[in-house]
Amino acid sequence: MTVDFPPRIGSTAPSPNLNRRGLLRLSALAALSPAVLSCSGPAEPDPLVKLSERARADAELARVTAERHPELAARARAVADARAQHAETLRREITRVAGKESTVPSESVPEPETTDTPEGAAERLRTALREAQQQAAETAPGLSGYRAGLAGCVSAGCASLVEVVA
Repeated sequence: MTVDFPPRIGSTAPSPNLNRRGLLRLSALAALSPAVLSCSGPAEPDPLVKLSERARADAELARVTAERHPELAARARAVADARAQHAETLRREITRVAGKESTVPSESVPEPETTDTPEGAAERLRTALREAQQQAAETAPGLSGYRAGLAGCVSAGCASLVEVVA
């Protein structure tokens, strides 16, 4: 004995029966899903990667400035240490999210150009820090949670480092 339940009053939905043909259509759809999903473009690169690369470049610029201009050495070393810490913290966050080490390039930063005068070197360092501050400030609103706070802290840190060099 089978019992047919009457459809709800006002319902125009078809009966939820699944026949062989419907099952075959669903299995074909399931088989094609990976192919359709793989057609999407590549994933967006992590926005923190550029901040990390910039921090590494700034740390190297500050290190070279400290070596070539003894009168700026203490201030430039403070900038180099802070920017190296920024780069390391950003790299750890990138690695944590990606789940692997290969997200951040490991090649060395090219030797930065410095000027002959201490004033020119200090101005170049201040300019690099201002640009890094702006880049981090523009990146932060597109992130959320800890990552947004991290980008904001990098921006604030760069702003304070401009004053250290001044």
